[in-house]
Amino acid sequence: MNKTLKFVLWSLMGISMIVLLGFVEKARDQQTCTAVKIQIDRSEQNFFIDEEDVEAMIHEEVSSVINRPLVDLNSHQMEFQLNSHPAIQNAEVFKTLDGKLSVKVKQREPIVRVYSSNGDSYYIDKLGRMMPLSDKYTARVLVANGFVYSPYSTFVGVDFSKKLPDSIAKRTMVDEVYKYATFINNHPFWKAQIEQLHVNKDMDIELIPRVGNHRIVFGDADNIESKFEKLIVFYNKGLSNTGWNEYSVINLKFKDQVVCTKR
Repeated sequence: MNKTLKFVLWSLMGISMIVLLGFVEKARDQQTCTAVKIQIDRSEQNFFIDEEDVEAMIHEEVSSVINRPLVDLNSHQMEFQLNSHPAIQNAEVFKTLDGKLSVKVKQREPIVRVYSSNGDSYYIDKLGRMMPLSDKYTARVLVANGFVYSPYSTFVGVDFSKKLPDSIAKRTMVDEVYKYATFINNHPFWKAQIEQLHVNKDMDIELIPRVGNHRIVFGDADNIESKFEKLIVFYNKGLSNTGWNEYSVINLKFKDQVVCTKR
């Protein structure tokens, strides 16, 4: 078989595939929607939204979906509508070959609830973004309070997972709170042990444990990992001998030291 014939055959195969795909696409567009399939990722046990909420948001774009031609359903606009919901991290909407409208939703994952000193309350999610509270569901997460002046309306667009400009960093403690909450959330033992984060009047971060009647002063967010390493050593070698309620304050602010205040 010469090269010219091979080229012609491959060209014909390519054209045939394009034509076939065109027929498939046209046939799909002429189909009517037979069902809406909604999948919500609840792997983190969050229940901010349910299938009824998703259906309601879809129907804001199209009053009737079932029995409507698929070509009339704007999946991109539906995605935009869903992704504008404050509890949704990502939504995908697509049409299947069997005539279904498939919707996949991933919820945002809060890791700390902040009680700001100005009276606001909100979550910070795993990606470092502020997230409003929900009337539908309350997440069981770490609580942060004290001298945290961070109005929601002022900082709602800030990405706390990144280094903040000095003009923003000097006005808020939320970036420090986020760093501690992220570390605690990523370590099962500390996630189970630490229930509250408090910013005191000196702007030091204090942690309140579930087990043990004491406060743990960490200071700023520098060297978080080494501070927790000091704490676990002190738990294992110190409190295991003295008891969990011997001290009222455990201070880890100072390098290579654990300073304790007896009750």
